[in-house]
Amino acid sequence: MRIVIVEDEKLIREGLADMIQKNTEHTLAGECKNGREGISVIQEKHPDLVITDIRMNDMDGLEMLTALHNMGEKVCSIIISGYSEFEYARRAMRLGVEEYLLKPVSIDVLQESLERIEGKLSEQRKRIVKQPGSYMREYFFGSDREKKEAKQMLSAIFPEEEGKLYGILLGYFGNTKAAAMKEKEFLLRNIKSQFPQIDSLEAWNEQMHFKIVVLKGTKTEIEDFIRVFDEMLEYDWQSKKKETPWGIDFCERISDWNQSFLNDEKALSVCLALGCRSVVRAWKASSRNVKELAYPIQIEKKIMMALGKGDNAKAKAGIEEFFSQVVDAEYDAEEIRHSLVKLLSNMSDTAKEINQKAFEALREKDYLKEMLHVYTVKELQEILVRASQTICDRKEKDGIGNYTINRTLEYIRNHYKEGISLEKAAEVLNITPEYLSMLFKREMGMNFSVFLKEFRISHAKRLLKETDMKIYEVAQECGYSNSNYFARIFKEVTGVSPAEYR
Repeated sequence: MRIVIVEDEKLIREGLADMIQKNTEHTLAGECKNGREGISVIQEKHPDLVITDIRMNDMDGLEMLTALHNMGEKVCSIIISGYSEFEYARRAMRLGVEEYLLKPVSIDVLQESLERIEGKLSEQRKRIVKQPGSYMREYFFGSDREKKEAKQMLSAIFPEEEGKLYGILLGYFGNTKAAAMKEKEFLLRNIKSQFPQIDSLEAWNEQMHFKIVVLKGTKTEIEDFIRVFDEMLEYDWQSKKKETPWGIDFCERISDWNQSFLNDEKALSVCLALGCRSVVRAWKASSRNVKELAYPIQIEKKIMMALGKGDNAKAKAGIEEFFSQVVDAEYDAEEIRHSLVKLLSNMSDTAKEINQKAFEALREKDYLKEMLHVYTVKELQEILVRASQTICDRKEKDGIGNYTINRTLEYIRNHYKEGISLEKAAEVLNITPEYLSMLFKREMGMNFSVFLKEFRISHAKRLLKETDMKIYEVAQECGYSNSNYFARIFKEVTGVSPAEYR
């Protein structure tokens, strides 16, 4: 593949280029420091793949991809970013982004991503057959030019008729296995056979696990169809406890299909709050009255304490309790998702504080990417439970169950706001500083002072993002009495000042 890198941080840009040139057979076609340069180089070089940061000066990665998308410039893309930018990543999925990688990117993760993309490109080249479903995919997910061409074809295949509406039905199948998928296809065909007066077209989006069914008929006919569809979903729920979110919206013109699709996508998200026992009517979902969700910080602390001790059973119980608090029909679905992503991010921070290897294992499994575009409560809970298992398994595997190290970590968590040191920790634990230093380095992969510094800065990052505390207050809260010294340490660890990070 021919690859262009778009990244404003020189060291990261050069590091990615070095990885590609030394460890793969792919060709580096160009390097750019912002999206504006990226557009120019991509139009000139026509690469197979673009690797871009989300946040950049002048023009960021999403603005660049959107512009290329609208120009009809077809290119696969990988975005690289941090946990705090998950909303940007979700927007990127709509632009056809293939992979979402977290900084810093390791060579193993990059190679795996490149192999997956190369495989997808190879498959795509083998099968380009224009059928009605293809035109639908281009209409909903293509460039402006493709949308225009697809609309013309769909107008001929599926013309607008007086007195008839289009029902845009959107389903999510990310959690459905192949056998169950065939069963649902059969049931859908069976329902269609009951309504021969309704015309329909279907399309798949494999990346987002979406099935789009466009129905054409009178409003009464489509509503009757959906009522039978509701019965199928209720049966699935009652008999198999299967979650299959569906949303529906009506429109009169083909030019309105895309807006109805976006309305359906919001309706799918509402299933996080309401469940999946019936098709969510988009017009009802948008008018829900919801209460403000209070993030259950005390339950989070219980989960983090269990992770610190490597007790997966208690961590899992805490996650279940967390879900019982935040998943409720009274809350906004996106607030629910945001709370769960925040929990995962904080679990990852805890993993980093416990053991760098556990943190890297989480990054490689890329649980965050999964959470960005799933639509069922069960999937979200499974992701968090798997993350917990990863942390606890790695903790045991790497010897972090060591009693002395556990006590040391607990001492740091309880006293990091104070002027603690290796000597003070050793005194509390009744061992020599030399022995603690050796044991800590062996088990944690870094010395005590480096761990303490990263622990404090990790806590500072959360406070800067999640509170309105002044920087000197954050410094004091994290164990730094001098705010200037805190700012210097923060920049040393993160590469940016506290104000810039915020």
